Amino acid sequence: MGRRRKKARLSRRRHRRGISRKTILSIISLLVFLAVILVSLSFFRRGFLLERLNFHLFQYFGIASLLLPFIGLCFGFLVLPVQTILAAFHISLGAAVSWLALLGLLRSGIFGHWLWQQVTFWLTPFGAAALFFLGLLVGILVLFDTSLESIGFVIWQGLGIVWRYFYRPRAKKPKLIEDKTSAAEALAAPLPIEAKTLTKSEAKLEEVPAGPPPVLKTAAGSSMAAAEDKLLTQSERQQIWHYPSLELLGETTSVAADRGNVSGNANKIEKTLDSFGITARVKATNLGPTVTQYALEVASGTKLSKITVLADDLALALAAPTGQIRIEAPIPGRSLVGIEVPNRRPEIVPLREMLLSPAMQRMKSKLAVPLGKSVSGQEIITDIAKMPHVLIAGQTGSGKSVLLRAWISSLLFRASPDEVRLILVDPKRVEMSHYQGIPHLLAPVIYKPEEILSSLKWALRQMDERYKTFAQMGARDINSYNELAGIQRLPYIVIFIDELADIIFFSPAEIEDAITRLAQMARATGIHLVLATQRPSVDVITGLIKANIPARISFAVSSATDSRVILDVTGAEKLLGRGDMLYIPPDQPKPVRVQGPLVTDNEVKRLIEFLRQQGEAEYNQGVLSQPIKAGAISSRVIVNGQERDELFPAAAKLVISNGEASVSLLQRHLHVGFGRAGRIIDELAAAGIVGPKRGTKTRELLIKELPAELKD
Repeated sequence: MGRRRKKARLSRRRHRRGISRKTILSIISLLVFLAVILVSLSFFRRGFLLERLNFHLFQYFGIASLLLPFIGLCFGFLVLPVQTILAAFHISLGAAVSWLALLGLLRSGIFGHWLWQQVTFWLTPFGAAALFFLGLLVGILVLFDTSLESIGFVIWQGLGIVWRYFYRPRAKKPKLIEDKTSAAEALAAPLPIEAKTLTKSEAKLEEVPAGPPPVLKTAAGSSMAAAEDKLLTQSERQQIWHYPSLELLGETTSVAADRGNVSGNANKIEKTLDSFGITARVKATNLGPTVTQYALEVASGTKLSKITVLADDLALALAAPTGQIRIEAPIPGRSLVGIEVPNRRPEIVPLREMLLSPAMQRMKSKLAVPLGKSVSGQEIITDIAKMPHVLIAGQTGSGKSVLLRAWISSLLFRASPDEVRLILVDPKRVEMSHYQGIPHLLAPVIYKPEEILSSLKWALRQMDERYKTFAQMGARDINSYNELAGIQRLPYIVIFIDELADIIFFSPAEIEDAITRLAQMARATGIHLVLATQRPSVDVITGLIKANIPARISFAVSSATDSRVILDVTGAEKLLGRGDMLYIPPDQPKPVRVQGPLVTDNEVKRLIEFLRQQGEAEYNQGVLSQPIKAGAISSRVIVNGQERDELFPAAAKLVISNGEASVSLLQRHLHVGFGRAGRIIDELAAAGIVGPKRGTKTRELLIKELPAELKD
């Protein structure tokens, strides 16, 4: 009997529930959509009922009734329990406020006249006009979630486009671009489309044959030594340069992120923390492209460590797609704790969208590059000249090469060869090989270790020469020199190294010294380094390199140890890959989470084809022909049938003569870096000359005399 009564009670409860809340909201949204359709059809004035509806709409609301379908769509999507672009509350609120203000300002229809009369009675006609105008402006700001600065910038740029269109001569477009660029896209283009006069050598130039990369064209009668360090300036070229159009970046489109039930996740976070005795509430929600950040306001006296240790429990309660979340405690600049939950489907950030953003348009520097979008959805643009060097790390497939391609493409869109020159280092031979032959390169894309070391030495030599020139002109840096020099301006030089670990093992001491000296002194001369590696270990990213490169970017890494090496904090091991990164600016101690931009291979190919049509590359022979010390690049030798380091015989003699073996001993006497000395010690142990590790003690010698094969 008890079971029957219980079942009857449950059935009565279910019966009392009635229709669910989601069903009611869906019905309301469908009715709103039906009203929108009928109002839209009434504008065609066909059908008796639709004609009467149109008559009454224009009678009461006048011409403002044309905006009623849009307002209805906004409120319909707001009620509909589905995440869409128009479902944001600020869109519906901004549309309603703008419509009411426009209705009163235009005195449109019976309702508009009544609204104007009521406000005029209290504020006079001048006050009523000012109130309605300000209401219209506020509604637009809320509708587009923007600021007065952005609106003013767009209006100013639009007036500039109109002025250039009617009063300035327009340059001929390159043959590669067949479609005409619209005025709206010209408004957002990173640089004006006007042609720019560049320089070329006054003497006769040699023709560069097709096939191998061309070499620097030197003036007749000049010495090769003088030509090696010569950088062509504007007064030495006579060539029209056309900046690439953003039409070349039309392949990648933005896709909205799937964040799941945002309000439901906020409730789960509050309940989970409450179950552990922590009082907190979600004060704000930041909708990022990769993660959704829930900003928590915790009760006074709560230790942050109590929240950070609950990361796994929160991930379990939220059913995080990746099984883990990241806690930022606190959020920089706010007294809140951020819970970053991965989106079920991330949002793609196209490079075209970043280059069209107002933040990029406000950047005047030729070295401005896009980082991506933050967890709040804001575009983040940085300036390589202010970094002034950057260190990038991340495992395979995390997005390093895509970010380098995006940065290189941004520089190519914004700068001519007279403004920015590039040195590209790609030991893997696959990431940057397609840039071969573009006019911005100072040398062909570099693959060989000895050429890499030569390019760094050339950059050091160029840095010293520029400092001497600045001293003669009384200039402090490259910007002040270019203001004094006029058309004899010096270009910026940016060195991209795609894989630092592959090159530093060839000559650790030489390459580390060159990188360190450039990082210390090259900023004022306009020479900047962008270093990337997928192996963020202490023998690759040494203390000297880290101390002189404050700006760092970490993509997803395999362990918390790698995150500490590159960022000095943990967190990079919890990144999601595919462009998800942590960025530490030079002026901030804590990293910022950013989703990097995407540029496809086809978009890069179209850009390169366009640049190659501008002219031939003019390489500087001095970049690859700097003198290198004998033995600077390590090689291998065969000892007793085994491949060993070329310093293996000298190391064996050294440890036997000293009676001990250690890494520091080889570093001091053989003048090699820590990584190479450690590998030589391992080879000595494999050959049976020294024993295994003994903690902090030196290794034990297993032999007392040098083997016969090493005496010669």
